[in-house]
Amino acid sequence: MELVSGVDLHFITSKKFKTNRIKMRFSAPMSTDTIAGRVLVASMLETANEVYPTSQIFRERLATLYGANFSTGLSRRGLIHYVDLNISFVSDAFLSRKNTLTGEILDFLKDSLLRPLVNGGAFNQAVFEIEKKNVLNDLKTEIEDHFYHAHQELNKLFYTEKEMQTSRLATPDLVDKETPESSFAIFQKMLQNDKIDIFFMGDFNEIEVCEYMKTFGLQPRQLSLQLHYHQEFSNILKESLEQKDAHQSIVELGYHFSTQYGDKTHIPLIVLNGLLGGFAHSKLFVNVREKEGLAYTISSSIDIFSGMMRIYAGIDRKNRTKTVSLIYRQIADLKKGHFTDEALNQTKKMLRNAMLLSLDRQNTLIEQAYMSSVLQKTFMPIAVWLNALEAISREDIIVAATQLRLQAIYFMEGK
Repeated sequence: MELVSGVDLHFITSKKFKTNRIKMRFSAPMSTDTIAGRVLVASMLETANEVYPTSQIFRERLATLYGANFSTGLSRRGLIHYVDLNISFVSDAFLSRKNTLTGEILDFLKDSLLRPLVNGGAFNQAVFEIEKKNVLNDLKTEIEDHFYHAHQELNKLFYTEKEMQTSRLATPDLVDKETPESSFAIFQKMLQNDKIDIFFMGDFNEIEVCEYMKTFGLQPRQLSLQLHYHQEFSNILKESLEQKDAHQSIVELGYHFSTQYGDKTHIPLIVLNGLLGGFAHSKLFVNVREKEGLAYTISSSIDIFSGMMRIYAGIDRKNRTKTVSLIYRQIADLKKGHFTDEALNQTKKMLRNAMLLSLDRQNTLIEQAYMSSVLQKTFMPIAVWLNALEAISREDIIVAATQLRLQAIYFMEGK
């Protein structure tokens, strides 16, 4: 339901949950010019506003709304960066007075967006400096996580575009440059230019909500967003070795693939990842970790929106060559169809169960609605996805595997 051009309302009616959820998503092109400002905006919005000017008053107000929860989130898909505002609260059906809480929640959301904590044309300096320090501390903690660091280093090797190399959380250098003025200016751009999707999950009076949302005064906008990122495969293998004061070493491999969402090899690629490193019965876990004892942890994942399959393992540094060689062999086996029918069927069963279980989570249903609106005709509803999963054959896996080509290797050498 279009509120104005570029601002859409999505109603997902359900009475199976005791809580209602509102998610307001700001989408914009991933850019190193705006990423740090957007991260700080998210931090400011969930801390205070002009009506509730301290963190304590802000949280006390939420407590009076029957313990409503307000948070922000940062994520990305392909070349799109998202800032999400999330509010969950008790459904009106469980309260004695009808429709009162929804109105107060919408008031709270409106105050958070339209009455931010500002002085002139800048965020409140004192609060901003505290939030900036918190963001920098959080980033420092993330970077000190060796697997986070290794993931980022592989991204830098694998991707050719700077935006794809940058974390959804920005970098300390970028955050450090932000000021109350620059971040507030980015917030204004978000309100004016970002694609906005507002999801209402649960039991809502759609007509009343639509009328209320008009009072936000959001203006029409037109924005070009690129969900899929594609880069050509390079015959040059990119490698990097880094020494760290860590108890274990980490090896990460980035494989290039050309499949995009909705392609014929999309679902086979998901099954292939399950066979390779997604579950406890997968080849990497059984052959590299269990049989050979080469890895403390090992797994694989695919990003269908950016064309990378990542394999990572925590190992002893002396086992680097042997581990990488054995990983190569697991990929080669998939390309040759060397896996059992039992493993294939078990993988499909576990993927099916994981999908069905996820439908009990409100966020999953919201993401489904979002993807449906963005992808439109290429979107696969759950029933279509499950039918496609059941139909996957050995030959489908082989075809999907043949497109995997090693593009980058990162090795973090520990003690």
